Amino acid sequence: MERKDKKTLAWKSQIPEEDSALSTLDSGTMEFMKWLIAKDTNSGDTLIIVKDYLDDKYVILFDKSISKDVIVSYRDGMPLCITCDADDCGHVGFAISLKQNYDRGDRNFLQNH
Repeated sequence: MERKDKKTLAWKSQIPEEDSALSTLDSGTMEFMKWLIAKDTNSGDTLIIVKDYLDDKYVILFDKSISKDVIVSYRDGMPLCITCDADDCGHVGFAISLKQNYDRGDRNFLQNH
């Protein structure tokens, strides 16, 4: 018997894929790696700028590919991109990597970028 009220884990992004270079978790993770390199070399060649971060609450990013602020919030430890209304977009991938980096001890990233 198939249930009609099944819920999917990932929601469809509200930002059309062609409008954002960060449409997948993997693209967000790759952009985070570029951001780390740019941070260490004082280069500004990234699609994402980290504007604010409050551990386990939210991260505010500026996505240059869509020219807008993006909010990723954490609810019960799970990230959700409020802007895309998705848990599988590149902003979430970036936020997951950012949190892992923060948890490893890099707590000065806002001062550097």
